[in-house]
Amino acid sequence: MGLFNEVGRQVEKFKQTAKNAAKSAETYQCPACGEKFDSTHEQCPECGEEMVGSTETEN
Repeated sequence: MGLFNEVGRQVEKFKQTAKNAAKSAETYQCPACGEKFDSTHEQCPECGEEMVGSTETEN
């Protein structure tokens, strides 16, 4: 049983690391809904709003 607990902890740690890495890669933000993503789009993938001008967030 200890092996499964350890593997579960490692999987959860990996998931959190991957989630944090994905968040840090988000450099664009929709001005209409605030959704963040890592590449430029002509329309927001979340709300469909047309992207006008630069959508890069300020860090």
